[in-house]
Amino acid sequence: MALEIKITEKKSNVYLVALKGSIDVETYQELEEKLKRMINDQTKAVILDLGGVDYISSIGIKVVLWAKKALQAQNANFAMTNLQPQIKKVFDVMKILPIIDIFDDMPEADKYIDQVIKEEMNKKT
Repeated sequence: MALEIKITEKKSNVYLVALKGSIDVETYQELEEKLKRMINDQTKAVILDLGGVDYISSIGIKVVLWAKKALQAQNANFAMTNLQPQIKKVFDVMKILPIIDIFDDMPEADKYIDQVIKEEMNKKT
């Protein structure tokens, strides 16, 4: 199955990546390439909306973990939202969820990102 990737800049250098389909051996490279182009020293946060993802393989999880690590290395934030039960279970089984911020829906994720940006602005003043 194909993977649809829609990237929206929610705020300056804060990106929502809405995914639909499967993240597997056939689709992970496109996601990885788009994330690599998006993640730079100006990026403040990336939110992966997995509401439309019905399957994720180990290579897909590897891409997710790479993105988190790349963002963390530059003090940017990473979160996921709208995980389908079968996707959440994969992350649970692999014991990955405690290290990634997970939100039930976009309003909750937006509130988190607003707080992060506010804290970032306070650090600069």
